Amino acid sequence: MVFGSTSSKYSKTEHALSAQQIKILVSQVKVKSLTDGEEDLVESTIMQRRHGDGKISLFQIYEALTKLKNKYKISVADRNGLMKVFQDYFQKYN
Repeated sequence: MVFGSTSSKYSKTEHALSAQQIKILVSQVKVKSLTDGEEDLVESTIMQRRHGDGKISLFQIYEALTKLKNKYKISVADRNGLMKVFQDYFQKYN
């Protein structure tokens, strides 16, 4: 696989995403392997990645989650499950 080919499938178009919505999406994730501590880490990482206007793109979420994966804070399955939840949300509400 060529580096970047996976990440290029995620949109760089930014959408508003509130801190409350991030918490809801991460906590309802179908990724049951996330512990409460990992959920908190994912939520804070994504919130920090947003711009001052509260907007973030799927690509930026992917980058943030990949950094956590590369630091062994979450698994590949966790990252992929989270990305699916955010993709579904962005498609439905934006």
